[in-house]
Amino acid sequence: MGNSLSLDLLTADRLDGGRKAGKLRGPLHGIPIIIKLLGNGSINVGKSNLSEFSNYRRDMLPSGWSAVGGQTQSAYVRGGVDPNDIKDGHSSPSGSSSGSAVAVSASYAPWSIGTETDGSLICPAGRAALYTIKPTIGLVPQAGIVPVSRNFDSADSISFMESLTGSWEDIAVAVLDPETWKFPDSFVKPVSTATEQILRDIRSAYAVIKSKAKSFVENAPFITTDAFDRDHHHNVLKAEHVTEADLKKELEAYLQGLDEAKVRTLQDIIDFNKQYSEKALPPLPAQKLSEGEYERDLKHLTHVSRDLGIDRILKEFNVDVIIGPADSFITSLATGSGYPVAGMPLSYLDFNGRPLGLAALAGKGQDAPHSQGPECMGGNVPPTKTASSTYREITGPAKKVQTAPLFLCDASSIEPQDMAPCDVVSSNYAGNSVFLYHSERHRWFWFGD
Repeated sequence: MGNSLSLDLLTADRLDGGRKAGKLRGPLHGIPIIIKLLGNGSINVGKSNLSEFSNYRRDMLPSGWSAVGGQTQSAYVRGGVDPNDIKDGHSSPSGSSSGSAVAVSASYAPWSIGTETDGSLICPAGRAALYTIKPTIGLVPQAGIVPVSRNFDSADSISFMESLTGSWEDIAVAVLDPETWKFPDSFVKPVSTATEQILRDIRSAYAVIKSKAKSFVENAPFITTDAFDRDHHHNVLKAEHVTEADLKKELEAYLQGLDEAKVRTLQDIIDFNKQYSEKALPPLPAQKLSEGEYERDLKHLTHVSRDLGIDRILKEFNVDVIIGPADSFITSLATGSGYPVAGMPLSYLDFNGRPLGLAALAGKGQDAPHSQGPECMGGNVPPTKTASSTYREITGPAKKVQTAPLFLCDASSIEPQDMAPCDVVSSNYAGNSVFLYHSERHRWFWFGD
C-alpha cells in the first residue's frame, strides 16, 4: 500500500511537471480517476467497491455490498447505512456502481468509471448528487469489463458537472408522475417526511422545466409495469431471467479468457463461497431458462420498452426526452430498449441528508442531444454540497492538519478551539469516538497511529 501510494505521488509530480511544461499526454493528463487508464496520462487512485456481481449475487442483496469490500457508505447520509434498512432504502448508496459514485462525491477524484446493466449508474449517481449517462447499448466497447449481459451492459463516467449552463428552450420534455414512478416499498422503506419532500422537490423541478422548455407534457401516459407481463406467466420488466442466463454464460467466457485466475467457471465461484461461507453470502440460486423462453422474454422486453414505451411517447407527443425520478424503474426502460438514459442531481433529503435525482430517457442513438437535459439542469438545481460524512474512526490523541482545517480524533482529546473549523457529524458510534468534517472544502484527511 505504501509503495503504491509513493509511486502514485511520484507519477503525479511527474505529470504535473509535464503539464507545466506544456507536454500533455492526452486530455486526462494528470487527472485522478477511479480506474486504470494510466496510458493516457491519468492517475489511478484506486479500485472502488460495488454491489457484488452487479447486484446479481443474491436477490435483495444490500446495494453497495461485496465480500471483499464490505458495505459501501454514502458520503452524505448521516449515520451511514442503517442495519435495519432494506436493499435501496434511504440510507443506502444504491448500486451497483456504488463506490464509483461515492468516491467522486467524497472528492477522491473528479470522475470515475462505472457500469450499468439496469440502474447501476443512474441510481448511485442520484444518491451521490452527481451526473452520469448510460449510453446507447453497444456505443462503448465492453472488452475487459466483467460482464452481466451483452444485451444490457454499458460503461460510462460519473462526475461533478457544476459549470453546466445549457438551455431548455430547444428541448421538448415529457415527465412521469412521481407518485406512480417510484421504487416499491420492498426496495425503499417508506418514511413519510422523506416521501413528501421527494414529491414536492420533483414537482418543483418539473415546474421549472415547464417554464423553460420548448414544450412540456405533464404526467405522460407511459406504460405501467403490467405491460411487461408475458402470457400471464411472469413480468420481464427487470429482465432478471435473461440477465441471469447471460451472466452464467458470459461470466464463464470472461473468466476463461483471463491470463491469471484461480476460478474459471461459475461453479468454481459457488464452490469458493461454500468453502468460505463464514465470509461470503450464499450464491445466486441457479435459474433454468430454455432457449425459447429466453428469446421470448427478450423480444417481449424490447417490444414493450421501445414500441409501447419510449418510442410511442416520443412520437405521439413530439418530445425529445422523458424525465422521471431516478429512484424508479425508469432505468429498466433504458435496459429493455437499449436506449440512452442520463442521471442528474436534484436536491437533498432533510430526513438524513441523502441526495436524490432525476433520470432522462431519449430515443435510439440520441446520446448527444440527450446530454442536453443534464446540462440544462446544471443551472436549475441547488449547488452541490460538500459531502458531510466522509469519516473513519480514529484512536489516539487529536492531530490537526496544517494544510486544511480538518481532523478526526478521539472525543476525550477535543478542545473547543479545535472544533471551531469543523462540524460534528455524529457521536457514540463506538465508545467516545466523534467524527468531524469540514463543511466547505472538498478535502478530507484522516490520521491514526
